[in-house]
Amino acid sequence: MQLIFLSTLECRSADGTSATAQVSITEHQGAFRVLWAGETQDGKGEQEAWFEGPAWKEMLQAYREGLWQKRLAGYYPLVDTSLQTSGEGAKSREQLMLQFYAEIHHNPELFQELRKWRRQQAQKESKSAYFVATNRMLHMVTAFLPHTMEELRQIPGFGKRKAEAYGSEILAVTAGKERFGDFPLHWVYGEVDQGQFEVWLVRQLKSKEELEEQRERMRRLVLEGAEAGLTLKELAETTGQPRRELVLLLEELDQQGYNMEPIIAAELTGMEMDKLDAAGKLFTKHGPRFLKPVLQEWYTVEELEGQDLNNLYEKLRLLRMRLNHAMTAVGAEQPHSEDMAPEEEEALEEEAG
Repeated sequence: MQLIFLSTLECRSADGTSATAQVSITEHQGAFRVLWAGETQDGKGEQEAWFEGPAWKEMLQAYREGLWQKRLAGYYPLVDTSLQTSGEGAKSREQLMLQFYAEIHHNPELFQELRKWRRQQAQKESKSAYFVATNRMLHMVTAFLPHTMEELRQIPGFGKRKAEAYGSEILAVTAGKERFGDFPLHWVYGEVDQGQFEVWLVRQLKSKEELEEQRERMRRLVLEGAEAGLTLKELAETTGQPRRELVLLLEELDQQGYNMEPIIAAELTGMEMDKLDAAGKLFTKHGPRFLKPVLQEWYTVEELEGQDLNNLYEKLRLLRMRLNHAMTAVGAEQPHSEDMAPEEEEALEEEAG
């Protein structure tokens, strides 16, 4: 029998006692086994076989699912394994602790005040609210209450550019507010309950993994729908997703090189040729980055009366994708779609952060 992997974990209780356990992956004659060996609360040994079989992929899934459950129960590795780095990239453990502490100790009233400021600022700049500041950043501001620009820059996410752009308005909200601890924020690490933090961290990683899996399933459904030439309405019925989310995903897939033309053609069928030509000329005039200037000239004020603006923005996004292909063919700069019109930003506000 060959030992492939072994990790030791510990679970600490409120009375200061602790229990240890080991999870191992072994291989024998082409069959894998995942075994959990630990202690019960009364000190007796216990073993759980999480997987036995030849399938490597299924073995890894069983290992990960079993480890999620144990970490939710309070176990964490004595030496960090790849589980933690799989979902948080380059973020340090200290930054994650600041986020965890802030989620628990933020000021709800100040948080709502900053959300209102963020919405207004995003509208001024014609960008999505989370490009101004994420919910996590605002949680940390209202939990740690910086009073100076230097202190604000110690909060993860507020680099030099964001601090200079928004610092004075944020500090006007936090000015004079009494706070629990001072800057720098090293004291936070001693205030964090490590067991609770590990449970929170596992849930964050698990949630992100589930979202990524869901997004990958959605990508496959959309690609199948594109190949079949479905309309947005038919795609929405098939996937259960809002049309707005589908259009954003179509743009992402289009930029990655997938052919979205069947959906574009199906969705624009029946639209007057002069309107299609006019949109192309307006994109040439204003550039493809922002949609609102194009819409304002595409239809007169009178023509917009009673129109579904969301539907018109969808069509402009689809036309922009088609324009992207034409510009690529002649070697011109491709349009960017990350910036949205103010009408669309409002719909994304609740998802900020």
